[in-house]
Amino acid sequence: MHIRNSVRLVASFALLMATQIAFATTITYDVNNISGTTWTYDFEVFNDSLSSGLEEFTVFFEVNAYQNLSVVATPSGWDPLAIQPDPTLPDDGFFDALALTAGGLVPGDSLGGFIVQFDFLGIGTPGSQAFDVVDPVTFATLDSGFTQAAVVPVPAAVWLFGSGLVMFSGALRRRGQA
Repeated sequence: MHIRNSVRLVASFALLMATQIAFATTITYDVNNISGTTWTYDFEVFNDSLSSGLEEFTVFFEVNAYQNLSVVATPSGWDPLAIQPDPTLPDDGFFDALALTAGGLVPGDSLGGFIVQFDFLGIGTPGSQAFDVVDPVTFATLDSGFTQAAVVPVPAAVWLFGSGLVMFSGALRRRGQA
């Protein structure tokens, strides 16, 4: 009985995680401290929600948390732009990348190497940021969300969690038989 309930719990959790992952564009980041308040974000973009190519995206940098944005690297075939946060307006800054070829990042594909350097005005380590995926012709927002730290791949975490639950339920079963 306990095993059946554990299996149902693991299956439900895996299904929940799969539905959360499958329906949104994902932009992950690695954050690195260069020195003092100077940091870099290394972004990777996953086109896992659009039925067409992802041709432009924008990552926003909060006006009172970031300054001195500069593009360090961008993959071949992409045109980058960094606009500074402006406290006199006040308005957020942003990093924008536009595909130079039609189709951009095809559905189901990913691309990394979008590196932005900046000064962080906050406390601790810089974190998640808002982003938009934009149609470069109509400027319509196709998708939006928040960047995610690229620490542990979620599918691996789901399998690790699921196998731990199965092992735990097995231990409980053996303990009950003893």
